Amino acid sequence: AAFCEIEPFPRAVLRKHWPLVPIYDDVRTLTADRLARDGVGRIDLVCGGYPCQPFSHAGKRGGTTDPRHLWPEMRRLVGEIRPAWVLAENVAGHITLGLDQVLADLEADGYAGRAVVVPACAADAPHIRRRVWIVARDRDRDRESACALDAEAQGVPGDLADSNVTG
Repeated sequence: AAFCEIEPFPRAVLRKHWPLVPIYDDVRTLTADRLARDGVGRIDLVCGGYPCQPFSHAGKRGGTTDPRHLWPEMRRLVGEIRPAWVLAENVAGHITLGLDQVLADLEADGYAGRAVVVPACAADAPHIRRRVWIVARDRDRDRESACALDAEAQGVPGDLADSNVTG
Protein backbone atom coordinates (compact mmCIF):
# COMPACT_ATOMS: atom_id res chain seq x y z
CA ALA A 1 0.00 0.00 0.00
CA ALA A 2 2.83 2.42 0.95
CA PHE A 3 6.37 2.64 2.27
CA CYS A 4 7.93 4.88 4.89
CA GLU A 5 11.72 5.23 4.90
CA ILE A 6 13.75 8.19 6.13
CA GLU A 7 17.01 7.42 4.29
CA PRO A 8 17.27 8.62 0.65
CA PHE A 9 19.15 5.62 -0.81
CA PRO A 10 16.68 2.97 0.43
CA ARG A 11 13.83 5.21 -0.81
CA ALA A 12 15.46 5.24 -4.25
CA VAL A 13 15.69 1.43 -4.22
CA LEU A 14 12.03 1.15 -3.25
CA ARG A 15 11.05 3.67 -5.95
CA LYS A 16 12.98 1.65 -8.56
CA HIS A 17 11.21 -1.61 -7.72
CA TRP A 18 7.76 -0.22 -6.88
CA PRO A 19 7.43 3.02 -8.88
CA LEU A 20 3.67 3.36 -8.33
CA VAL A 21 3.69 2.83 -4.55
CA PRO A 22 3.72 5.99 -2.41
CA ILE A 23 6.85 6.48 -0.32
CA TYR A 24 6.84 8.67 2.76
CA ASP A 25 10.00 9.96 4.36
CA ASP A 26 9.28 10.19 8.08
CA VAL A 27 7.08 8.08 10.34
CA ARG A 28 6.89 11.03 12.74
CA THR A 29 4.84 13.02 10.20
CA LEU A 30 2.93 10.16 8.56
CA THR A 31 -0.73 9.85 9.54
CA ALA A 32 -3.71 7.75 8.55
CA ASP A 33 -5.39 10.94 7.30
CA ARG A 34 -2.46 11.68 5.01
CA LEU A 35 -2.52 8.13 3.64
CA ALA A 36 -6.27 8.43 2.98
CA ARG A 37 -5.85 11.83 1.28
CA ASP A 38 -3.22 10.27 -0.97
CA GLY A 39 -5.61 7.49 -1.99
CA VAL A 40 -4.02 4.68 0.00
CA GLY A 41 -6.83 2.24 0.72
CA ARG A 42 -7.37 -0.19 3.55
CA ILE A 43 -4.19 -1.46 5.18
CA ASP A 44 -4.37 -4.94 6.70
CA LEU A 45 -0.72 -5.18 7.77
CA VAL A 46 1.68 -2.61 9.16
CA CYS A 47 5.18 -3.99 8.88
CA GLY A 48 8.18 -2.07 10.10
CA GLY A 49 11.60 -2.14 11.56
CA TYR A 50 11.82 0.80 13.93
CA PRO A 51 15.43 1.90 14.57
CA CYS A 52 17.56 -0.64 16.40
CA GLN A 53 20.21 1.75 17.75
CA PRO A 54 18.38 2.35 21.06
CA PHE A 55 18.48 -1.40 21.81
CA SER A 56 21.58 -2.74 20.07
CA HIS A 57 24.45 -4.24 22.04
CA ALA A 58 26.72 -2.46 19.53
CA GLY A 59 25.62 0.94 20.83
CA LYS A 60 24.99 2.79 24.06
CA ARG A 61 21.62 1.03 24.63
CA GLY A 62 19.83 4.25 25.51
CA GLY A 63 16.41 2.64 25.09
CA THR A 64 13.56 5.11 25.44
CA THR A 65 15.97 8.00 26.13
CA ASP A 66 17.58 7.62 22.68
CA PRO A 67 16.16 10.21 20.23
CA ARG A 68 16.03 7.45 17.59
CA HIS A 69 13.51 5.50 19.68
CA LEU A 70 10.62 5.46 17.22
CA TRP A 71 8.44 2.65 18.58
CA PRO A 72 6.03 5.29 19.98
CA GLU A 73 5.60 6.69 16.46
CA MET A 74 4.99 3.25 14.96
CA ARG A 75 2.51 2.55 17.75
CA ARG A 76 0.70 5.83 17.03
CA LEU A 77 0.43 5.00 13.35
CA VAL A 78 -0.80 1.46 14.07
CA GLY A 79 -3.44 3.00 16.34
CA GLU A 80 -4.58 5.37 13.58
CA ILE A 81 -4.62 2.75 10.82
CA ARG A 82 -5.88 -0.13 12.97
CA PRO A 83 -4.61 -2.96 10.74
CA ALA A 84 -5.56 -6.58 11.36
CA TRP A 85 -1.87 -7.47 11.75
CA VAL A 86 1.34 -5.81 12.94
CA LEU A 87 4.77 -7.21 12.10
CA ALA A 88 7.79 -5.48 13.60
CA GLU A 89 11.49 -6.30 13.47
CA ASN A 90 14.45 -5.31 15.62
CA VAL A 91 17.78 -6.50 17.02
CA ALA A 92 18.13 -9.28 19.59
CA GLY A 93 19.28 -6.69 22.15
CA HIS A 94 15.67 -5.51 22.21
CA ILE A 95 14.77 -8.65 24.19
CA THR A 96 16.44 -7.29 27.33
CA LEU A 97 15.68 -3.63 26.65
CA GLY A 98 12.23 -2.47 25.62
CA LEU A 99 10.56 -5.54 24.15
CA ASP A 100 8.32 -6.05 27.18
CA GLN A 101 7.05 -2.49 26.77
CA VAL A 102 6.31 -2.97 23.06
CA LEU A 103 4.32 -6.14 23.80
CA ALA A 104 2.50 -4.38 26.67
CA ASP A 105 1.68 -1.43 24.38
CA LEU A 106 0.27 -3.75 21.74
CA GLU A 107 -1.78 -5.59 24.38
CA ALA A 108 -3.12 -2.28 25.74
CA ASP A 109 -4.10 -1.30 22.19
CA GLY A 110 -6.13 -4.47 21.60
CA TYR A 111 -3.54 -6.65 19.90
CA ALA A 112 -2.43 -10.13 20.88
CA GLY A 113 1.29 -10.33 20.19
CA ARG A 114 4.24 -12.65 20.43
CA ALA A 115 7.95 -12.22 19.77
CA VAL A 116 10.22 -14.77 18.15
CA VAL A 117 13.91 -14.71 17.33
CA VAL A 118 14.85 -15.70 13.81
CA PRO A 119 18.50 -15.71 12.74
CA ALA A 120 19.40 -14.49 9.27
CA CYS A 121 20.91 -17.89 8.51
CA ALA A 122 17.37 -19.31 8.70
CA ALA A 123 16.79 -17.49 5.40
CA ASP A 124 20.06 -18.83 3.95
CA ALA A 125 22.12 -15.72 4.76
CA PRO A 126 25.81 -16.52 5.39
CA HIS A 127 25.69 -15.13 8.96
CA ILE A 128 23.69 -15.61 12.15
CA ARG A 129 22.46 -12.03 12.88
CA ARG A 130 19.58 -12.79 15.25
CA ARG A 131 16.51 -10.59 14.83
CA VAL A 132 13.42 -10.23 16.98
CA TRP A 133 10.15 -10.45 15.07
CA ILE A 134 7.00 -9.25 16.79
CA VAL A 135 3.77 -10.59 15.34
CA ALA A 136 0.48 -9.19 16.62
CA ARG A 137 -3.14 -9.53 15.56
CA ASP A 138 -6.13 -7.34 16.33
CA ARG A 139 -8.17 -9.21 18.97
CA ASP A 140 -11.41 -7.36 18.10
CA ARG A 141 -11.15 -8.31 14.45
CA ASP A 142 -10.68 -11.94 15.49
CA ARG A 143 -13.86 -11.73 17.56
CA GLU A 144 -15.78 -10.18 14.65
CA SER A 145 -14.54 -12.92 12.32
CA ALA A 146 -15.47 -15.61 14.81
CA CYS A 147 -18.96 -14.09 15.21
CA ALA A 148 -19.41 -13.96 11.44
CA LEU A 149 -18.34 -17.60 11.09
CA ASP A 150 -20.66 -18.61 13.94
CA ALA A 151 -23.57 -16.70 12.35
CA GLU A 152 -22.86 -18.31 8.97
CA ALA A 153 -22.86 -21.75 10.58
CA GLN A 154 -26.26 -20.94 12.09
CA GLY A 155 -27.67 -19.86 8.72
CA VAL A 156 -27.74 -16.09 9.32
CA PRO A 157 -27.67 -14.20 5.99
CA GLY A 158 -24.26 -12.77 5.07
CA ASP A 159 -25.35 -9.13 5.17
CA LEU A 160 -26.56 -9.55 8.75
CA ALA A 161 -23.53 -11.61 9.78
CA ASP A 162 -21.22 -8.84 8.53
CA SER A 163 -22.96 -6.14 10.54
CA ASN A 164 -21.58 -4.79 13.79
CA VAL A 165 -24.68 -5.85 15.72
CA THR A 166 -23.86 -7.75 18.88
CA GLY A 167 -26.25 -9.75 20.97
